Amino acid sequence: MQHWTMMVCPHDTAKNPERWFVFAQYLSQNLSPDIAVEDTAGFSVRFQQSLDFAEFQSGMVSADLIYANPQHALQLAEKHDFIPVARAGNLYDEAVIVTCAECDAQLADMQQASVSTVTSMLVTQVALKSLARQDVAPAELVPAATWMAVVQSIYRGDARFGILYKDFYTGMSSLSRKQIKVLGETQEHSVHHCFMLAPQHTERLDRVRQTLLDMAATERGALILTDLGMSALLAMQPAELDAIRALKQ
Repeated sequence: MQHWTMMVCPHDTAKNPERWFVFAQYLSQNLSPDIAVEDTAGFSVRFQQSLDFAEFQSGMVSADLIYANPQHALQLAEKHDFIPVARAGNLYDEAVIVTCAECDAQLADMQQASVSTVTSMLVTQVALKSLARQDVAPAELVPAATWMAVVQSIYRGDARFGILYKDFYTGMSSLSRKQIKVLGETQEHSVHHCFMLAPQHTERLDRVRQTLLDMAATERGALILTDLGMSALLAMQPAELDAIRALKQ
């Protein structure tokens, strides 16, 4: 049997990873007639879950299909010739600007202030772009290893302000969210996660893309996408990575 390995950004598998096993099963059933027509033993897509980003990054280059965050998508395209295939039409990587719950602060107070964030994540640049549009420019970014570390720095009083990945903030417990106060939320709609196909499968690109785009039109496919918070999948072209490049400059 011919196997493809599918990997998914750990942020998207932290809760209910079984949804992605179902997604992989759908692809196995709907790609097999064309993908493995020469393979009488069959075809399958196997979801390989990563426990953390270190594990994900060490293995992603060997995967056949990847649902990657923006910076990983750009890395896969530029360094390993992966091909952008599709993205969710309703999901974007956005940021939430926070301070401590009891802090008497406004967004404008971030001007020339120190801000805790995960500097390696592109959503930090999304936040800075949004702040610049409001004439707010932090004095410095204080690097944190994880989004939780950003929250902890605010808990401890080490930082007055923080930038969080919106999906991380949404996934926090209600108790944790009570410890911080939201000052603003970006609505840039500029970068997003996307499906990337390994270069050795270039001849299968059209079939893989069409299978993904057709999911929302089938009863089972639509249910699977809904469970993943996706309304539908849209075709993505290499030029769409330019928005990511622009943010990194």
